[in-house]
Amino acid sequence: MPGDDLAQHATSDHDFYELLGVNFETSESDIRRAYRKTALKYHPDKNAGNPSALEKFHLLQIAYDVLSDPTVKALYDNARTAKLQRRRQHELFEGKRKKMKEDLENRERGVKRGRDEEEDAEAKLEREIRRLAEDGKRRRKEREDLLRKEDQDENFLGEDTYAPPPLAPPAAPPESGGTKVPEIDRTIKVRWPRSGAIGLALEKDQLTQLFARFGSIENTFLLKGKERKSKSTKQKVMVATGVIVFSSIVGAHAAVTDAAKQVGEAWELFESVFWAGKEPDFSGPLRHSSLPTDSDSPSAPATPAAKLPGRFAFPNTPTGKTAPASTGADGLRRVPSFASFFSSFSTPMSSPYGKGGAASPSLEEITMIRLKNAERKRLEDEIRREDEVAEASGGKVEN
Repeated sequence: MPGDDLAQHATSDHDFYELLGVNFETSESDIRRAYRKTALKYHPDKNAGNPSALEKFHLLQIAYDVLSDPTVKALYDNARTAKLQRRRQHELFEGKRKKMKEDLENRERGVKRGRDEEEDAEAKLEREIRRLAEDGKRRRKEREDLLRKEDQDENFLGEDTYAPPPLAPPAAPPESGGTKVPEIDRTIKVRWPRSGAIGLALEKDQLTQLFARFGSIENTFLLKGKERKSKSTKQKVMVATGVIVFSSIVGAHAAVTDAAKQVGEAWELFESVFWAGKEPDFSGPLRHSSLPTDSDSPSAPATPAAKLPGRFAFPNTPTGKTAPASTGADGLRRVPSFASFFSSFSTPMSSPYGKGGAASPSLEEITMIRLKNAERKRLEDEIRREDEVAEASGGKVEN
């Protein structure tokens, strides 16, 4: 084969050494013997009708011609060495790339595992928060259901009475007043129309903030709204009702009596502020007493002092009488001092208020409420007298 044609095969992709079954350092004579042996095996005369054997025999001829020519063999060896180096570099590079890929995948799996653990922790915290919220909601619902059950026999205007369950008589007189008084006697209802910006925005938090000025509030909640005809527009409007439980009956009494005197847009919106049940009786024996009293024995019950004009009637005072109200130089009545009542009041168990027990207001609460009622009545009587004098004289009374 001409040298120019052999030079073209110097860059062939075939490994002529492997084709002949020899290595790089084999001598020319060994290459010749290997060629003869291999060519005899693939000779066309022995492999008639086998195209692959004919092609293999042709490659063996080219391999022997390339390796038997020193010049072409040198070109082929150089090209072959370069290919082997590139192959090793490629394999080395592939090994490094594979290792880098495995490291990257391991890091990604680690990051993903950490992210999954973090998401699991967040999900667990969220479930715990949701559980606590549901537990708190359940407790509030049980509390509101209890209050609604106590109030289920009342109508919308709160006209029904409240009958507490009987109390077992204690061995000793229990502490009275404050939260010991039944909730129905410390509870008021507030009614307002659900219209306008203020009426729609008024919720239990705003009610608590408004009525906190009258005393400490134990609980506040809203009842389901009802529709009724408006007296002014003759149209149906939604009316909301709020229930406020005070810690003391004094605060509830102050809210009922003084709510109409408050100034502000929210206070003007309220249609009524009234007792949740019947108004407690502050002038006689309390209706919530369930303890044994002297009236249960054959002895005669104590007779409370009569309520006379110009006097403040307190039951079972030491003398059975009250001090009359004095009149000053300006014509106004002076309310007598009540300091002596506290010093002389021993609140015997035969008294209607001494036998009230844990379900009764304390003596201080009864006294404060009666003082407030008496002061209001005094002011009303004074205004009425001034009006009568002004009508009689036909003139205007100067303040």
